[in-house]
Amino acid sequence: MIKRLVTDCDGVITDGGFFYSEEGKVYKKFGPHDSDGIKMLRASGIEVFAISGDKRGFPITKKRCKDMGVDLQLVSEAERFAFINNTHGFEGTAFVGDGYYDAPCLEAVERGYAPADSTQHARKLADVVTAAGGGRGVLLEVALDILEYNK
Repeated sequence: MIKRLVTDCDGVITDGGFFYSEEGKVYKKFGPHDSDGIKMLRASGIEVFAISGDKRGFPITKKRCKDMGVDLQLVSEAERFAFINNTHGFEGTAFVGDGYYDAPCLEAVERGYAPADSTQHARKLADVVTAAGGGRGVLLEVALDILEYNK
């Protein structure tokens, strides 16, 4: 039974790209359907948490997560496994990640998800690879799967 979802941000709720100007990172592109998935999970009593290792883009991601009502923590790629284990535990936890460093988390949690355009390593270790790529409704697909999984 999934009780909580922890999701990476870049490459999951964004397409993973960054828009730069001479001043640095300015924008990230977020998908429109992820907030629907979050609402569905919350309505079913499932907690949703987000993590990001992007220090420079953190304020941008924090704004979007705040708009969706999701707690966001800055967690480096190398610290993700320990963070999830120590903060939430793996039992009853679903995780969505797209990168090489997300793979150990995908394998350890009760249910791991990788977007369609994730690294091959992440897709290989995920329980479910979504049809959607990052920033294109991954969390909506994940929510629908979790609700079915919990039946």
